[in-house]
Amino acid sequence: MPAKHDALRHVFLTGEIQVGKSTAIRRFLAETGLPADGFISRVIPANGRRELYLSRFDTRSGMRERRLAATVGHSGARAFLDVFDGYGAEAISSSGIHGLVIIDELGTLEEGAQLFKAAVHEKLDGPGRVLGVIKKTQSAFLDSIRKRADIEIITVTPNNRDNLPAALREMLA
Repeated sequence: MPAKHDALRHVFLTGEIQVGKSTAIRRFLAETGLPADGFISRVIPANGRRELYLSRFDTRSGMRERRLAATVGHSGARAFLDVFDGYGAEAISSSGIHGLVIIDELGTLEEGAQLFKAAVHEKLDGPGRVLGVIKKTQSAFLDSIRKRADIEIITVTPNNRDNLPAALREMLA
């Protein structure tokens, strides 16, 4: 790893919705072949609303089971804090067997999930490296991640997204 990045053990991507944050991570993993594990979140349209699922992720074995963590509809968002604090916290705590942990993504739905938030901070304090996605939205939890000295935040734009896998390789591989 280049010396300029020695103090920056973790990298989080941020940017507008659908700009290519998760795609950049997938491309980085595919292009480098680096083993990684952690969790990814996916939004799936269902019955006039959107459902947010957390899925454990491992580049060696692929997706494992997933859990419904939130629903978003016309009446607002409903986070299932027991899923974040149980399944989500355990997915983060047990990740890192390959050295690189993927956390895709952190947002405001987790704000009330104390065990989940603690697991994220413990993982960031641990010996591994984290590559993640963090929403641009302000919140106490997200701001506590952003202000850490060991994290670099990269804003993904249509102009830089195609070059991100190479930049991530320089920083993390």
